[in-house]
Amino acid sequence: MDEERKNKIINEYKKKDMELFAEGKSKERVELLRKAKEEFPNEMTILYDLMYALSAENEKENAEEIISFGERILDESTDDSLRSGAIQCLCYTNDAIKNKEQALKYANMGGNYHTTRYSLLCRVLDGEEAVKYCKDMLLISFDGIFRYVRIMTWQGKFSASDEIRARNFICKLSELLFEGGNCGFYTCRMSENYRMMARAYKTLGDTEKMFECLEKAADLSIKFDTMDAEGEYTAFMIKGVKFGGCYKDHTANDSGLLAKELKGKRYSDFEDDPRLNAIIEKLAPIATL
Repeated sequence: MDEERKNKIINEYKKKDMELFAEGKSKERVELLRKAKEEFPNEMTILYDLMYALSAENEKENAEEIISFGERILDESTDDSLRSGAIQCLCYTNDAIKNKEQALKYANMGGNYHTTRYSLLCRVLDGEEAVKYCKDMLLISFDGIFRYVRIMTWQGKFSASDEIRARNFICKLSELLFEGGNCGFYTCRMSENYRMMARAYKTLGDTEKMFECLEKAADLSIKFDTMDAEGEYTAFMIKGVKFGGCYKDHTANDSGLLAKELKGKRYSDFEDDPRLNAIIEKLAPIATL
């Protein structure tokens, strides 16, 4: 009964943490999970959640504490899921504070793509179970490709023209994977993609293409911010896969972040342009900061 009560309390903490996470309230998450840690100092799942909440709140300022929690999880936990998450957090945090040697150490501790749990389950399961995991892996792969393109354009210092080519690659993949336009969670990813294309077209002086991309980014941001928190994909290759709510480390929504950018310095030379103001006005009823 003591164990049952303990698990009930921990689950209540976790439920509240997820609610705050969905609202982007990182400071409140840290406060909640510190309280949970005081009550359950040896509970690895609480330590794990606190580690990631501290990272969302301020990765650099909280680096020492994050690293200590991550190393403790690696020392004390036998849960592969917690350990792999700790390795990721230790890698990212050390990279953020420019400790490349440690960041590389933890990066090399990560599993090979082909030996991940989902990848292996695709191979050994049968029938519809195998198909389910394959569909999940298609979505995971798309997310990975999106992030790799983001890193390539940044680290490779792509020209504006090359960035547009790379971003169009994402658009074409999206059209194939999400035929019919139901991108689910990845609606926010595609909004970002068009936002970055708009910046590149602005650099090239192609105002028409810039506004075309900003219009698409705005429509996708509004769609993402007003869609049901849960749903399922409808495209052929991923039909039936469910998606859940969005978790974030900021309180603003997608429409708010885009509106803020459009009102900022980047587009100040278009502040009197009716096309820009029309996009801002379209975002206004939905935007929150």
